[in-house]
Amino acid sequence: MRRSQANAQNRSNAEAVGSHDRNGFDIAVALFTAVRQVSDEVLHAHESKVGEISGILGAALGLNAEEVTALIQAASLHDIGKFAIPAKILGKNGPLTPEEIHEIQRHPVNGAQILINAGYGPDDAAVQAAHYHHEKFDGSGYPEGLSGTDIPLAARITAVADVYDALRALRPYKEPISHQTALKIILEGDGRTRPEHFDPDILAALLAQQALVQAVWEAPATATSRLSRRPN
Repeated sequence: MRRSQANAQNRSNAEAVGSHDRNGFDIAVALFTAVRQVSDEVLHAHESKVGEISGILGAALGLNAEEVTALIQAASLHDIGKFAIPAKILGKNGPLTPEEIHEIQRHPVNGAQILINAGYGPDDAAVQAAHYHHEKFDGSGYPEGLSGTDIPLAARITAVADVYDALRALRPYKEPISHQTALKIILEGDGRTRPEHFDPDILAALLAQQALVQAVWEAPATATSRLSRRPN
């Protein structure tokens, strides 16, 4: 999506996240589950945790229960485009070649197209999360180079949850790190990750809800049930 189109979608939180096609979600989940059976369970765990954490952040930003549910569902499908990437690239232990990096960086566009083909509308939060979760608030991301609130809200929230889980998780190419270390990297930077990459309001929500984020990551459960027990 071009920058002018993204500007046209720069609307209220409710409108940005609340756009949701239930039938499209059901179709996409069926597809996602079928593919997952022959794919990487590590990726499945990542998707689930990013969904839960995104729900926590969305609630902290003032989204209502329906909007939070739509956000959780959207964020839980954000990396579906990675199923089009060969496993030998995703699970590679050593440095990636420029060609392999290019292949991985195609997954946001691939994911958005998979979801559209599965029945989602192009303005649905799931398509936006898949397409734009690697955009950065300072404009240095991909695939479109969007910045600030030109990036749809669902994608801005998913981006923070995505990086948190990626930092904490064990991967073939890295060791896991602690909650406090991950938080420090996101909020202060480490050279590769910088706070300018993220919406400052979402960073504030992460900091305010860090105990719940840590608990959800370390003992995953259904985010909607956790949030439903919290006072309004």
